[in-house]
Amino acid sequence: MAIFHTNKLPGRTVQTLDGKEYLWFSGTDYLGMAYNSDFQSFLEEGFENYGTHFGSSRNGSLRVSIYSEAEERFANWQTAESALLISSGMLAGQLLMREIDSIIHQIDKPDRIAYHYAPKVHPAIWGTDYQSNTLEWNEWAAATVTKINADISGTQHIICSDAIGSPMVEQFDFSIFNKITQPDNCRFIIDQSHSLGILGKNGIGIAGQFGSSLRSRIVFVSSLNKALGIPAGLIWGERKIIDLLGKSPLFAGASPSAPAYIFAFNKMLETGCYAKSRAELMQNISHFNRQLQNAKNHFVTIPAYPVLYNVNPALFDFLLESGIMASCFSYPLPTDLPVTRIAISAAHQKEDLDWLAEVCKRFIS
Repeated sequence: MAIFHTNKLPGRTVQTLDGKEYLWFSGTDYLGMAYNSDFQSFLEEGFENYGTHFGSSRNGSLRVSIYSEAEERFANWQTAESALLISSGMLAGQLLMREIDSIIHQIDKPDRIAYHYAPKVHPAIWGTDYQSNTLEWNEWAAATVTKINADISGTQHIICSDAIGSPMVEQFDFSIFNKITQPDNCRFIIDQSHSLGILGKNGIGIAGQFGSSLRSRIVFVSSLNKALGIPAGLIWGERKIIDLLGKSPLFAGASPSAPAYIFAFNKMLETGCYAKSRAELMQNISHFNRQLQNAKNHFVTIPAYPVLYNVNPALFDFLLESGIMASCFSYPLPTDLPVTRIAISAAHQKEDLDWLAEVCKRFIS
């Protein structure tokens, strides 16, 4: 696996320490926040107002109001009851998994709890009883629905899944869970890290795939340090669950994300700047797909999504020789099959996309 070093964060291009410059088609900065002028302006204002960090607990005697303001704005965007900002997406997931057993026993009072983990689910939402499986996602989902519908005991079933496959791009059809006959017997924990800000109406993610009877049974978790560009994480869903998570020693004992970034996050939502960048991203995806044409069959992707991949390891070097840096590494285990992953962002220009399409077509010809 080739490794490159840089001392400057990539935008639409990246410069390596050996002096070479490449078009940057990698990472997860889907909305191009790294050098977004609106975001930088709000962040500068945030640092002026809030300093560089808040070295305290959010449960302390002094509360910085921007956290709750941003949580309320985000929850309104998601039409969720409540939301909780955490210092990272990984911590958000692990806080939820550490506390969910106790919370569900308080709220639902089941005889027992059973967990159902989707294939290749992100480690952020692995619980203590996590076991991997090799099923296809649709096969696993159908079997899970059958198992829950056949259960007549007092069990509360918790279904844990990513919203979308990554780095192997895969679209999941969550509508299959609408076949669950007793929705009160199940809850969902879904990691939206690679869908938030991109998929769904106005970028809210995959919540629209669930019927109304199930939507209230979902707790979402996400890193914000992907499409939205914020070094923080979020949990959102039912107010009772969010309130109990906010009382957890793991939440109280963790330092919060820098309030300047949360101020910028709040302003980006308030002013519609995220929506503007998402519209630019969708235009870039459509333009690239038109240029790639029939060659799309040689790559794996899904509609209106900025990532595509190919399992041929030679693709990475071929792109690199043409001035394009994608990514190619094993994930999440070093023994996993490496794939060449190409990511489009809102920051790319039309000529960048034209050249990427041309190089991809040359590779498969």
